[in-house]
Amino acid sequence: MKITVKMGAPLSQLVGQPKITLLLPQDATLADVLAEMQGRYPEFQEGLKGKGLRNPFDRVLYSLFVNSRPVEWSRAAATQLHDGDRIHIFMPVAGG
Repeated sequence: MKITVKMGAPLSQLVGQPKITLLLPQDATLADVLAEMQGRYPEFQEGLKGKGLRNPFDRVLYSLFVNSRPVEWSRAAATQLHDGDRIHIFMPVAGG
């Protein structure tokens, strides 16, 4: 199945592009997408949370969405994907 991953800056700058298309097996989960991204782009994990953190996705700086719906990072392995899904990974904006 075809999945689109869109990333905001500065993560998109680390991997070199703001949008990536992945071809994954039909039973893929969100965790599979994250693992694929980490395998293709060594900077991906570092960009998500910085150096020196031991647990993957612990203290992640980015928000995660599937088809514009928020997903907790801890639910990535349980989040089943479907052909054509869009994953968005971006840093929340705060201001006043």
